[in-house]
Amino acid sequence: MADMPSRDRKSLSDLFAEQLPKDVPFTFYHYSTPPSKSPALFSAPPHAKSERTYCESHFLSATIVPKDAASSQLPEELIVLAIEVLIYTTKHLTTIFVSKADSTGYLSELQLPRSQSGSPLKTICGTFVSWLAKERQRAGKKLVISLFARAQDQYLFPASIDNKKKHVLDDRGLVKWWCKVLDPIIWQYQAEEDRKPFQERLTEGNGSVSTASSGTTAKGYLVIPGYETYDTLRYAPPSPVPNTPRRWAAAHPLLQIAPHPAAPPRCLVPHFPDDPKARFLDELDEELPDRGEGVIVDGGTPSRSSGMWKSVKTLDQFWEFMAFRQECSSGRIVGFIWVVLTPPKDAIAEEDGDTASQLSQASQQSAPNSQESLSTPRRKKSTNKRRIKPEKKTGPIPLILPRIKSGSSNPSTSSATSLASTSKIPETSLYFTWPASSRGTICFSEKNYNRAHEVLIHSSFATRAATARSTQQFKKEVGVLGGITQWGWTVVGQKEVAAPVASTVERATPITVMGVRKKRKDGDVSTANKSGANTLDAGLVRKKAKIEPTPVPSAGSTYGAQVLGAGLVRKKPKP
Repeated sequence: MADMPSRDRKSLSDLFAEQLPKDVPFTFYHYSTPPSKSPALFSAPPHAKSERTYCESHFLSATIVPKDAASSQLPEELIVLAIEVLIYTTKHLTTIFVSKADSTGYLSELQLPRSQSGSPLKTICGTFVSWLAKERQRAGKKLVISLFARAQDQYLFPASIDNKKKHVLDDRGLVKWWCKVLDPIIWQYQAEEDRKPFQERLTEGNGSVSTASSGTTAKGYLVIPGYETYDTLRYAPPSPVPNTPRRWAAAHPLLQIAPHPAAPPRCLVPHFPDDPKARFLDELDEELPDRGEGVIVDGGTPSRSSGMWKSVKTLDQFWEFMAFRQECSSGRIVGFIWVVLTPPKDAIAEEDGDTASQLSQASQQSAPNSQESLSTPRRKKSTNKRRIKPEKKTGPIPLILPRIKSGSSNPSTSSATSLASTSKIPETSLYFTWPASSRGTICFSEKNYNRAHEVLIHSSFATRAATARSTQQFKKEVGVLGGITQWGWTVVGQKEVAAPVASTVERATPITVMGVRKKRKDGDVSTANKSGANTLDAGLVRKKAKIEPTPVPSAGSTYGAQVLGAGLVRKKPKP
């Protein structure tokens, strides 16, 4: 985009090297799929077609070599993190959905300092999502980063919960963690323009141009079903810049990103895989009359239905009902997080004008072709009136050998055919952007992508030895599917973290607070009696003593001044 500086166009390995701890090597394995047609995220309104949608899958895993194994000839490699991201694109919107992310807990084998022990995983996830967002941005198109945070023991690594060193976040900690991961992405862009006071707008005039309209803006949204606004904002990270308001809102941006904002609520909620919202949408769709399975799967609306549910009438009621779902009411919270990147308004207006002109030209060009296509079937009907009787064959039956599929059992040929098919897909189109620099090391078809995913799911990560075997098997089998022996790349961190300096704060001098009565020891009774104060034994309640009028003492009297004990407040005697 025009508003993005050139320094942000860096490779993924360079970005990892800048953010990871210094002199710490990490090896990354990245494979993806080309954009392919998928069901629409948003259901179409009544009597309308669903948007043409394309989906692209990315899978990134990170491995380490423990310090105690680096000296051996064949050091064991341990996988520590994996993240899966799905990219949905339409003509007007790009959605980056973080499907799954999980760790094995073996990052502790690097023996990093306590200040760096948890930062590499957060850095890898945030850098990878931010890099995909910059590579998939299109001029004049909104981009949304979406995910839902739900605490579980393990997502991608079976039996990894048996590792005692794995730190599993609870539901509240996971929501805060993901907000901290996505918060640096928000601060890479400008803030949305706030409505200024009337006096400032009056002095600037109506023709003033806002600073936010010159570049892409970003804002974060967080929804926790069942939580109020102030309780929800407690999970959003504070502003890293002092005296600057936070860029998060306790709301949802569905009305901004939906293709038809005035449509029924079922057309405003996206339908992601393995999403609590999607399961609730499927249950509510049972209330629609004349419900057909094919229509609902394609993202449409039944012909006899208005698209309105019987129980839920508005979008606010949808989120209220979500608080009573099993995922949100079982004692754990679920956080729905969005980051919306909005391009300048001028670019959106120009893009809409260009697409409108292109559609009008395409319709004019297709008009004569449609007439020709309508005339050809009539000619075919006129020529095919006579029925030709099949000839009866007689004689011995010839031997016909069966056809053997050559590419079904050989992984190398199947990968070659998948690479040949991906070469036909353009890098840019009206519906998606697929640059070569942001693809995985291996570009799989959807079938082989699922096979590679099953290799990881059917492995064990309970112990260090089992994790080393599973990591080696994962690298080997995925490489065989892709036809590549070595498909990983190593990055050595360059970020220096300052060591914590011991604080040299001077000890504060003790301050004696006057007027506070302390408990007196038994040895102080004699001194208290000498000072003329009434002293009670331990356990008794001290009552206010009656003061009788005493004659004025003479000048030489020894009782000319009343002396109070230490810690007592001196009061003026009553006359």
